[in-house]
Amino acid sequence: MGFWNALTNLVRWIVVLPVAGLLLGAFYFAWHAFWEAVGALGQGLEAALPALVGAVDLALLAAVFLIFGVGLFELFIGKLEVPLENVLAVQSLADLKNKLGQVIVMILVVKFFEKALAFKPKEALDFLLFAGGVALLSAALWLARAKE
Repeated sequence: MGFWNALTNLVRWIVVLPVAGLLLGAFYFAWHAFWEAVGALGQGLEAALPALVGAVDLALLAAVFLIFGVGLFELFIGKLEVPLENVLAVQSLADLKNKLGQVIVMILVVKFFEKALAFKPKEALDFLLFAGGVALLSAALWLARAKE
């Protein structure tokens, strides 16, 4: 019985390696989001908007890495006592999947608006397709909120 307990503990603590990598990734993306936002401050409004949208995208990637890293830690190693318990607390793998899914939908929203900033319509159909994209995006956000 002692051998299996030791093996179980070893396997459980091996998860610390990907958790550390994910937390380092979260720090990396947060750092770059910060510097992209700072770099946008010196530009005019027209030039700053794409940079700020890019900073939001990087910040959301940092959130994905943070949520996934903390979620894996809580599932495999132990509960963390963190002040953001309602955001970072993970009870099951399904709970982790739902939290990540919501952030990924937000990343897709930001990516859509990055593309929308560069949108140069040539025909009336372009406007119609763009409006359809906005409607589908709104429906996706509404469905994501309805799951909560």
